[in-house]
Formats: sequence, structure tokens, C-alpha cells
Amino acid sequence: MGSAPGPGPTAPAVGAEPEPGPAADAGQALLIDAARRCIAHWGVRKTSLDDIAREAGVARATVYRAFPGGKDRLMAAVWQHEADRVLQASEEALAGAATLEDLLTAGLVTAFGLIRDDEVLRAVLEHEPELILRHFAFHRLDGVLDLVAALGRPHLARFLPEAAIRPAADLVARTALTFGFRPPDWFDPRDPAAARQLVRTYLVPAITPPEEPPCPRTTS
Repeated sequence: MGSAPGPGPTAPAVGAEPEPGPAADAGQALLIDAARRCIAHWGVRKTSLDDIAREAGVARATVYRAFPGGKDRLMAAVWQHEADRVLQASEEALAGAATLEDLLTAGLVTAFGLIRDDEVLRAVLEHEPELILRHFAFHRLDGVLDLVAALGRPHLARFLPEAAIRPAADLVARTALTFGFRPPDWFDPRDPAAARQLVRTYLVPAITPPEEPPCPRTTS
């Protein structure tokens, strides 16, 4: 007779942290993608863990093993995923800018495209706008501006003195939010040429430090 089989692998207890490694990362990515699709269909509040598990083709317990804490933890991972996508897209767009005008135009075009085309953001704005817009209220906007300033600093530093970087980042961020979410009737955020014209006409003159006037010559 053969020896008795030893104990097999045990499933992580509900509430335990998932084991790190490629398998855990792949499982989390699968669930994040499924959650994004569910949110795009129904919004955040109407999306349940059962919906996400069914969309991902896994059991509900698998969701809890991957994201202890349930829906709140999974939603936090979705928002982090969206933020990472924004940062990656922005970095790629800004890195190749040869002039300040190119840099600001690339930043605005990227921001407008993300606001317009991101399926999760569009769904939340349509079904539950308060979940997004509350972060842009006056008392919470500082966090958004801090993030934009941190992202833009190394790129703006190529063209602006240190003292002008934060004001420039603030102005560009406020322009992106205002013209992206509620564009005026004279501006089309889908048109890169319109974004460049906005940058050339208003933003570059506003954030470029004025040149020092020449010292008057004295006659002997």
C-alpha cells in the first residue's frame, strides 16, 4: 500500500492577505478588469461583488481572497489602476515635448482625451457624478493640484524657473478640469488644434516670466 497522502494546499482564509507573486497579481488584474467593465455598465453603487465575480468567471470567495475587505478594497484598487493609467499616459505625452507650448498642449490633449474616452470615468460621471466631482470641490481640489504639480514638475522645470512651476501647474490643471468637464461653446476639447491655440494665446503668455527690461544707457 502506498503512503497516505499528506495534507494538500489550503485556501487562504477570508480576510487574509493574498500571497504575493505573479499568480496573485494576475488574479487581481483579472478582477480589476472585471470591476471596470461592471462599473462601465452599471456604475459603482449598483455593482456588487457577485457581479464582479460573475464577470471574471470566478467564485465570490476568490474575490475576497484577492481583495480582503471586499468591495471597498477592490474599488480602491480600481481607482489606483485608473490613476496609474493617467500618470502613464501623461508621462508618455509630456516626455517628448520640445517646447513649452508643445508640453502644455500635450498635457491638455491627454487630459481631455482621458476625460472623454475613459469608460469608467464616463460611467461614473453619467450615473454617479458626485463620486468624481466632490474631489474637485474647493476644499478638496488641493490634492488634485498637488498631484498635477508633482507630475509636471520635472517637465516644466525644463522650460520654467522654479518659482514659476507651481503656478503653471495649477493653471494648466484648472484649465484641463474646467475645459474638459464643462467646455465653453467656443472651445472643442476634441480638437488638438483648438488646445494648441488655447495654449499659445492664453497659457504660455500667462505662465512665462516677463523678460527683464533692458537697463537704460547712461551718457557720460
